Amino acid sequence: MPARDATHKIVKQALIKDGWEITDDPYVISYGERFLFVDLAARESEPLESLKGRLISAKKDNSKIAIEIKEFRGQSSIADLQQAIGQYMLYRILLSQVDPKRVMYLAVADITYNNIFSEPVGELAIAEIPLNLLVVDVKQGEIQQWIPQRPTEISSNKSS
Repeated sequence: MPARDATHKIVKQALIKDGWEITDDPYVISYGERFLFVDLAARESEPLESLKGRLISAKKDNSKIAIEIKEFRGQSSIADLQQAIGQYMLYRILLSQVDPKRVMYLAVADITYNNIFSEPVGELAIAEIPLNLLVVDVKQGEIQQWIPQRPTEISSNKSS
């Protein structure tokens, strides 16, 4: 199993704080005789009702995601981007075969987003692949942005 990125725990806690239940850490994709390891898998956990001040929660399986966490610490941001996109695309292709309802996301720190993904080359990658990004404020330990919107927001907007 590959080594975890330094921000692994921060991303995991940010997802939990955002209402997701971590289902796999790591999420194993088995295809043919190969096993690949995506950093995390999660499903949305939504509280349904409250009783006498106690929160009773139930899981709603509308949205399931897989998250690959990447830190861009190499000598070249472009080389890091190439490697991250290649891994993301391979996982996304495999998920389409083994777990087609699960949406693939690439999680990056807010500083990485600001340094490469907000530049023209990053914006083009997001638009043309299309690349699903989870931008995490690592200092606050919170999700700063879903690109595109958070999966449940997309489905609720369609029903509006």
